[in-house]
Amino acid sequence: MAITKNAYERYRILDRCFRKGEYQIQQLMEICNRELGYDDKGISRRTVYYDIDYMKYGPWEAPIEPRKEGNRRYYTYTDKSFSIENMPITEDQLKQIQSAIDLLRNFNGLPNLNGLSESLENTGLMVMNAKSKPCVGFEENEFVEGRQHLTPLFNAIQNETVLKITYEPFGEEAVTYCFHPQFLKQYNNRWYILGAAEGHEDQAWNLALDRIKSIENTTRPYKEMDVDWTEHFEDVIGVTNVKETPVEEVHFVVHGKTAHYIHTKPLHQSQRAHWLDPDTLDVKLNVKINYELKRILLSYAANITILAPQSLVEEHKETLKKALSQYQ
Repeated sequence: MAITKNAYERYRILDRCFRKGEYQIQQLMEICNRELGYDDKGISRRTVYYDIDYMKYGPWEAPIEPRKEGNRRYYTYTDKSFSIENMPITEDQLKQIQSAIDLLRNFNGLPNLNGLSESLENTGLMVMNAKSKPCVGFEENEFVEGRQHLTPLFNAIQNETVLKITYEPFGEEAVTYCFHPQFLKQYNNRWYILGAAEGHEDQAWNLALDRIKSIENTTRPYKEMDVDWTEHFEDVIGVTNVKETPVEEVHFVVHGKTAHYIHTKPLHQSQRAHWLDPDTLDVKLNVKINYELKRILLSYAANITILAPQSLVEEHKETLKKALSQYQ
């Protein structure tokens, strides 16, 4: 189970490390466990990742930047004079924390955040704002199935609990898995839980929450996947990432208003584009070809011409033929 009661001590340990040099996540995890007197299972890699994100994006705004060397990432401060010990939380930062809590509370389905607000209020650090009102809207569908699973799945990840999940894919019979939940992700207004199914630990599975029929906690030992979830999604659009699928260059031309839309809202971070004429955009992506990419390209069918790879061109053509046959 992730250790939370010594969070500030972990921040101080990480702070000292980042001031001294560069460290990998595994090294930081071992240092935290050693200094806090835990065994190897005391603090997980995920906990260290969360701690780094909190230090970087939370009230301290610590100058932590990873340096990538091959498949390894090293973390350090870009400014070695920085220390959280010299950065007390200000009144403005406390207000930002309360605003963030209020913002997240507006999103229905996330675990209740009232406890966090009450804890801060009890310490005298924060005064609850009774006049706060929603001012940001999330893209969500409150009637979509599966939303009731968000809280138990979130808690299972935090508490490192193995679940017995009964899952029913479209058009197939329900199957029950022993599942080690690792990461929740939303894509296209749909939530997915990613993790490892027992017997298939070498591949990250994604299960759509709306196809989950039941969830039960188990007492089986939890196994954390050695996955950097930020890196996991770098080469894909959506949530489907099959480890054996290669990254390919997808080349297509977009016409008309759609070209301007894709130019201003890239389909992927690898997108490279240039104008062939005022209404024709030449686009290249370096991604794994998955279901989500194919669906996006099909959504622009009337305004797009796929040029490569040839296997994608042929599959796209066959899909368009089947669609046209519905009107014959």
